[in-house]
Amino acid sequence: MKLHNLRDFIAVARTGGIRAAARELNLSQPAISKSIAQLETELGTPLFERSARGSSLNMYGERFLDRAEAVMQELSRGKEEMLQLRGDTGGNVSISASSVISLAVLTKAISRFRKRFPDAHVNISEGSYSATLRRLRNRNLDFSVGPVPTAEIADDLFVEHLFNNDRCVIGRRGHPLQSATHLGELMSAEWITTSAVGPNDDEYREIFEGQGLAPPTSLIKCESLIALIALLAGTDALAFLPRQWATSELARSILAEIPITEKIPGPSTCLMRPNGLPLTPAAEALADAIRTVVKSGGIDNSY
Repeated sequence: MKLHNLRDFIAVARTGGIRAAARELNLSQPAISKSIAQLETELGTPLFERSARGSSLNMYGERFLDRAEAVMQELSRGKEEMLQLRGDTGGNVSISASSVISLAVLTKAISRFRKRFPDAHVNISEGSYSATLRRLRNRNLDFSVGPVPTAEIADDLFVEHLFNNDRCVIGRRGHPLQSATHLGELMSAEWITTSAVGPNDDEYREIFEGQGLAPPTSLIKCESLIALIALLAGTDALAFLPRQWATSELARSILAEIPITEKIPGPSTCLMRPNGLPLTPAAEALADAIRTVVKSGGIDNSY
């Protein structure tokens, strides 16, 4: 199996056809077809369903794609690592960051990171938990920083605890219920649930039921952070969100905590990365900058 076989396979999988892959790689269509045939022969199975409309991955191709992408990503990181060990200040770092990290840690961490790697390209993304796991496993991410997984994680990923956290009730500044001190006083409000940064539907119900209350039925389910901010700032809706949403410089001018006395538990925050291989010097520098900001008090988790 040659590296060009993996490169060509990934290109066909990404573009959906031999012609598009050949155009992307600036190669001839027969060369791509031959490369894919060699790979399928070596693996002993077809990897694509072929039709007049193009080529789509079959079940074997879908599984092999993750492996192929991981190999190519690690080879790219290996090259960057050798350069960085010799003093190069460039390279690429790709991470996924939760809202808490983005609001309370990221700006200071990037400033620290830039002192060591001023020429590096940093790619920061958000995504669902399942998408983040997949991107970690196929090495499209160096690491993620977000809520500790609720389900047990396989040995292929390493989880490093960063800090504990809790949630509070967040609404717009000047909210008509801003003087409420108990959860029961908020029953008439419309609520937003979001698995991206807050409790999912089951957790939402458990919060109310844990206080002996029937969960309000007026709900908006929102998985967009921009839409979440807009709804909270522009309506009287409320949401259970990490406490940093009320204290961050970005949000505190438009959002505020409703100071109820009940404690609303929230997940701890962790750094998660693929196990077995070290981070590149640049990725480790960014991870270390995040740890330093958290430890130096850059995160408000005093409760």
